[in-house]
Amino acid sequence: MPVINGLDLLKALTDPPMVIITTAYPDFALQGFQLDVLDYLLKPITFERFFKAVNKARDYHTLQSHAATSSSVSKTEDYFFVKCTNKFQRIYFNDILYIQGMQNYVTIFTTKGKYMTHLTLKAVEDNLRAKDFIRVHKSYIVAVSRIEAVENNELIIQSAKIPVSRNYRDAMMAVVVGSRLWKK
Repeated sequence: MPVINGLDLLKALTDPPMVIITTAYPDFALQGFQLDVLDYLLKPITFERFFKAVNKARDYHTLQSHAATSSSVSKTEDYFFVKCTNKFQRIYFNDILYIQGMQNYVTIFTTKGKYMTHLTLKAVEDNLRAKDFIRVHKSYIVAVSRIEAVENNELIIQSAKIPVSRNYRDAMMAVVVGSRLWKK
């Protein structure tokens, strides 16, 4: 590629596809894996090694498809699974404190820890039970039952202060405080 190399292209993509790098240069393997490539094949590539990488991609795609299918069904369940690093983590709705979105990643803060996964906040929001969770900011969804206080334009959940944007404030106050008590 004359202007940009493959790794720079991968960095620039907002929603990168599954990638298997094939190259004659072993120096970029670490950088490739930091960009979540599935495999890194050094030339000359044997058929067995190529076949192994393709099977890994197929297995990963199957897991992703299964997770997407099961997450849409999970609205009636009390948990869902998300892929975190190299494993699928079960997250119970009752354990969620709040969820923070950062472009194509979300961090789910729970009573047991925090979990970062490659999803959009909208995708997570679509699979949450609407009666238990509320969007309070373009980057935050909170568990209604975990809100301890509302202070100015922030919610307090344990030791965290979650910003509340103007666009979501009235709806949030109606749910949290109740429409009879909330006065602007």
